[in-house]
Amino acid sequence: MDLHPVDILIALINIIVLFILLRLILWKPVNRYLSARSERVSSELANVDKIRDEATSLRSEYENKLEDAETRSLDIMRSSQAKASEDAAEILKDARDKSEIMLREARERIAEEKERAIVNSRHEVAQLATDLAARILKREVSESDTKNIVEEFFLETR
Repeated sequence: MDLHPVDILIALINIIVLFILLRLILWKPVNRYLSARSERVSSELANVDKIRDEATSLRSEYENKLEDAETRSLDIMRSSQAKASEDAAEILKDARDKSEIMLREARERIAEEKERAIVNSRHEVAQLATDLAARILKREVSESDTKNIVEEFFLETR
């Protein structure tokens, strides 16, 4: 294989012409395709960044709302417990007041009943003494008669 300078020159001219033709025919479409693809990738990356930022923002907003909800629920529980304690204390106070009133009234009724019982028993004792004296005075009585009359009297009153 002989290499002639003319063959080398022709091959070189063919390569240069082929390069110029390919550059004129293919360079612009390939370059446009690559530019468009690069822009699409850039816009998609920007979109991904935007979505990531929105997701981060939503997540922190959600966490803040969750913390607020927990705080509110704790506040509600505390206020409910305080209200329940106040209600329980009020109920207990009312119950104590009512029981004291009932106890005072019961003691007053007991005192009245006791007084009535004393008055009634005094009346009965006086009546019994009067009956006993009347029986004793009906006749002259000896000591054994008095004993018999008293026993007979108490047997009748039973």
